[in-house]
Amino acid sequence: MNKLLKGIVWTLILSVTLGFRISPGKWNVSKADPTVWIKLCASTWTIQDNDLPDGDVLAGVSGITFSQVLQSVIDDYNNIPTSYLRLALYPTDPNNPGTALPGDSTFTTQKAEARTIEICFGSTDPRAGASGGYAMPNVVGNQMISCEIRAAEGHLKKAKFLTHLLTHELGHCFALQHPQEATESTMSYFGSLEKKVRLQNDDKAGITYRYPEDDQYAKEVATYGLTGCSPRNN
Repeated sequence: MNKLLKGIVWTLILSVTLGFRISPGKWNVSKADPTVWIKLCASTWTIQDNDLPDGDVLAGVSGITFSQVLQSVIDDYNNIPTSYLRLALYPTDPNNPGTALPGDSTFTTQKAEARTIEICFGSTDPRAGASGGYAMPNVVGNQMISCEIRAAEGHLKKAKFLTHLLTHELGHCFALQHPQEATESTMSYFGSLEKKVRLQNDDKAGITYRYPEDDQYAKEVATYGLTGCSPRNN
């Protein structure tokens, strides 16, 4: 899709949805240096049931692994066409990280100190069991410098809920809150899980607003289907 067509499509999406809510805190990334790294506190977690719905990229995969689910969630964030934000796995050996994938930032431990999200299952905190999991963003001033995602190990059983959980909590790590008027949003408490396992238009609009590939993509205002609304000038 060319840049002009992307702009038209996303102007329509932003003008109609814009249910997303943004908290303070933006990662120190840019178009030239766009990557935030994801670090796991373990790598042996097991998924018992692949119940992802038909049509999902991992539907029907036999012996589905945590790594496959996480990578698919990373791919979802990396494939928002109007956002420059990139996610990548933290290197197994930070001293020898290897060559960055096309589009990713070159890894350095110094850079990653303020651009890493840690994910850990096995938390005994009541929040991790009752709500599915929780994210703890660490914001200094208006800059996000780290984020931790914690969840109970029991939430690893079903691939569908795990996919939603990772997508949702990563959204919090990128300052997305819970929209109250959107039902088909992975950040929303409302609506069917079947329709918000992965990122929806509202979620993508929120990420685009904070990390826009083109500055114009972040300057639209909500029209809610009304005509006569114009973009902001500042």
